[in-house]
Amino acid sequence: MREALEKRKRNNIIDFIEVPIKWGRCNKEFLGFDLEHKYFFRIFFDNKYRQDNFIPNIDNLKKELSTLEEDKKDIGIYSTKEECAIKEKEINFIEKYII
Repeated sequence: MREALEKRKRNNIIDFIEVPIKWGRCNKEFLGFDLEHKYFFRIFFDNKYRQDNFIPNIDNLKKELSTLEEDKKDIGIYSTKEECAIKEKEINFIEKYII
């Protein structure tokens, strides 16, 4: 799947990032933006690869990030440092393409 997405990215059809965040019973594998048709999509794997188009809510993502940053710990089992980095990456990607 990654190879197919990379090929479409090189041809300037889509842009995508990998975001391993829980979504129902699935892990979000890839978050993307279709450059031709101007919509966001997720490609995820449950028992096969599926695609879902969506409209991102940037306000909710920023609230989640601020909550994670309040509880940020650098060490131990409750470390949220990596979760903050992933959430920031997702927010930056979405802000790049919001019209």
